[in-house]
Amino acid sequence: MSFEETYETGQKNLKIVKFKRRKSFYLYIYDSDTRKVSYTSLGSDDLEYCQSHWFKSYEKYIKKGGSPTKVRKSSLDKKSKEFIDYTFTRVERNEIKQSTFNTVWERMRNRIVPYIKESGVITVQDITRKSFQDFSIYWKSKGKDVGTINNDINTFNLFLNWLGDEEILDLNKRPKLKKLKQTKDFKRDVNPPFTGKDWEIFKETLYRYETSEGDEQDDLEKLEKWCFRKNFVNWVFFQYLSGNRPSETGKLTYGDVSVEEYKLPNGKTTLRGTVLIPQDTKTGKRTMVMNGTPIQRIFQHLQYCKHPKWMSYQTNDDTPLFVNPNTGKTVHQESFRHHFQSCLKYSGLDDKGYTLYSLRSTHITKLLLEGTSVDDISRNLGNSPEVVRRHYDGVENILKSDQLLKLNKQYFEDKF
Repeated sequence: MSFEETYETGQKNLKIVKFKRRKSFYLYIYDSDTRKVSYTSLGSDDLEYCQSHWFKSYEKYIKKGGSPTKVRKSSLDKKSKEFIDYTFTRVERNEIKQSTFNTVWERMRNRIVPYIKESGVITVQDITRKSFQDFSIYWKSKGKDVGTINNDINTFNLFLNWLGDEEILDLNKRPKLKKLKQTKDFKRDVNPPFTGKDWEIFKETLYRYETSEGDEQDDLEKLEKWCFRKNFVNWVFFQYLSGNRPSETGKLTYGDVSVEEYKLPNGKTTLRGTVLIPQDTKTGKRTMVMNGTPIQRIFQHLQYCKHPKWMSYQTNDDTPLFVNPNTGKTVHQESFRHHFQSCLKYSGLDDKGYTLYSLRSTHITKLLLEGTSVDDISRNLGNSPEVVRRHYDGVENILKSDQLLKLNKQYFEDKF
């Protein structure tokens, strides 16, 4: 028998159909044991209603003595675990990176699955086109930012698509989750530069973080932790005074940096650092100059720590600039992020939105306050002048006030 319209229910032997010259939709029921087909009216010509309530009509049909078919109800909690397992197999097949799987796992475990349980949708068969529409509102009310929510929706959609690919979820019932509109204020919301006062507080915390207990020579475990903290502090000042992107610094080796004495126009001598940014970075190969003091501190770090393992470590031009002597590889950016967040918390600044990239923003702000031209800044940092002007035009408000300029410049003095 031919139908005017046919829609899947997610069940092999059950379909929603519409006959010609009949107003309501019907449920097509195939009994695989007897090979008989039966129909029961769904009592409505509203497809969305029928897709949401077909199972209730099926239950009534069975209670009236209709021939049952095998209906499997799939637990969403169980299917979410299967989806995570499936995503991990993609890592094993080299289809995605381990870091991608980690992101999917974190989003599913921490936000998507808890939300599904809270929503009351227990099985895949309970899903309708209107399901999960308050996901964004739910997490926004709990303080999650728009970027996090939208990224979670990406993963949520992957999960729903996978349910469809597995022929568990009828694609006609698949909810369409809409992202929140993200308005970015580059001067406040995205990697904001430290304010002068906050930078002063943060530097004081770094000093305490670096000099806190741990440099005892007879406790090698504490000594090693102290060495890693000191390495992080060196990294912060290198980022602040170079303005490098964190990804660029992660690729630097000892052979890429150098320090030399440099005579200033006023006759004083200072240290000037030269950094060769590698080709395989966001804006490609370039040479930049910076304050040489943090580079000198990095060179001295392994010996200064006085840990037997660190002092005996031999460096060469290929050694990562921020090497982990335990592995011979560069210290992972997540390790620096962990230290950074700890210092923000100790400083009482963990609600200000500062990120590792804020050190680059602060560097640019510092140069602008000192009167460095936008063209010089952009050449040194691998940005276009237009990008610098667009992101940091708020600094002009400070430059127009001599009093504010004087106040803020003192906070950004280079003190070691």
